[in-house]
Amino acid sequence: MLESIRRAVLEVSSEQIRGASWSAETLARAVIDDFSGGRASCDNVDSISGLLISANPTMGSIDSLVWALKEACYSGRTLKDGAEAFLDYMKWSREEVVRHAVDLVKGQPISVITISYSSNVVDVLTSLQNMVRKVYVLESLPGGEGRNAAAELRSRRLDVELIVDAAASSYVGRTDMVLIGADNVTSDGCIYNKVGSKNLAILAGYFGKPVIAVFEPYKITEDSQCGGVKLVERSYQADPWGEVSYKVFDELTRDLVDAVLSVRGLTDNTPAQISSLRRSFEEWVMSRIEGRQR
Repeated sequence: MLESIRRAVLEVSSEQIRGASWSAETLARAVIDDFSGGRASCDNVDSISGLLISANPTMGSIDSLVWALKEACYSGRTLKDGAEAFLDYMKWSREEVVRHAVDLVKGQPISVITISYSSNVVDVLTSLQNMVRKVYVLESLPGGEGRNAAAELRSRRLDVELIVDAAASSYVGRTDMVLIGADNVTSDGCIYNKVGSKNLAILAGYFGKPVIAVFEPYKITEDSQCGGVKLVERSYQADPWGEVSYKVFDELTRDLVDAVLSVRGLTDNTPAQISSLRRSFEEWVMSRIEGRQR
């Protein structure tokens, strides 16, 4: 029962490099596979929803996938309709974010510092390639996601330097901005991203550099509030001490983030703007579920 979904949940829950977009897409495709195999339907949408959320309770993308599945069922459609509409929106919104990347530059080349592995940040910087002088990427320990981001950016022919996390204060002042992704965005404007993001944002404030979060509206959770998001915890061995536990994500309050880059371009991160972006996601997906053209 729910073979593909259960397998995808295990894969997502153990993944430490790829983030919110990959996780939601993996789960959405698993839902379609189980539906097509007759193992999933709207009759068990609640149990499916709980299973999906359990893969990573912090990620807003999974919460939004669950919303799309339930809305499809409530509208008399199928789980497949909801999952496919969500996947269509993912593709469209990613392209829109990249299309608005030019909002980050004012006719002058920029240098950037980032943390972890945000596919949005990687795609945005790639699209601006000729206008990006330098990208500094924090190693992003303990997971080390920044190593992968730096390697990917280098493969796309950007000038990249991988730096140890503890050296961030020596590099932020050399840049024009901090770019981060987002695994969850609350309705009142909190950004949740890889641990270390908050320290980077505080340093940016000290050096007078703007912090810009890059994300699609499906990362916004409908009814969430700052401080109310469950943070996934992991642990690692730190010999000779032993096991160390840590929260995987940092919570960045609105005062630590200067702007967001999303499907409408570069905007502020006020609750009104965040709510408007969320509504645009819901309207787009419902239009697709109901068969109206976008």
